[in-house]
Amino acid sequence: MLLFATAPFMAATLGWIVLREGVRVATWIAIVVSIGEIAIMVADKSGGVALKGSLAALGSAFGFAVFTVALRWGRTGEMLPAVFLSGLFAVVITLAICIGSGLSVILIPNDSGIAMGMGAFQVGAGLILYTLGSRSLPAAELALLSLAEVLLGPIWLWLFLGETASVNTLIGGAVLLAAIVGNALSDKRRKPPPITSP
Repeated sequence: MLLFATAPFMAATLGWIVLREGVRVATWIAIVVSIGEIAIMVADKSGGVALKGSLAALGSAFGFAVFTVALRWGRTGEMLPAVFLSGLFAVVITLAICIGSGLSVILIPNDSGIAMGMGAFQVGAGLILYTLGSRSLPAAELALLSLAEVLLGPIWLWLFLGETASVNTLIGGAVLLAAIVGNALSDKRRKPPPITSP
């Protein structure tokens, strides 16, 4: 999750290069604070970091940043089909990984139901809302808001699995929430950017 939290940095940089979107100082501060607090949240976790896992997380962050910038680039048109296309890309990439790793692509009925539920609600609905939000928020701020997923993860684990969060997780989550809210409030008086062709 810490490595995936680099997505706002990547989105801010790509947004500036591709779209010439400026990044507010308050947003840079919020991004830095967010990554610092995610580091606090995972500081007490034991175990080594695998190179393949780290590269996969960075690749995921980069893909999410590219997706975010692509949404901003096409904000004058209908971008909801991009959510469908992203799902197709995910199927192809996952299939290639499973075949390359010798893993089965056949799911038992229980896992199929969970996968379909996550695809329709957890991922599908979330990406639709994210796509709609891309019309009025710059890429860096859009990606920063996505870090709320990191904040809410421990809450879902507590609600559904009874897992309790560590003190570091609670402290990091509180500061992460403050950074996201602070960034939103600092932009409260600014008019939304006009929707124009890039």
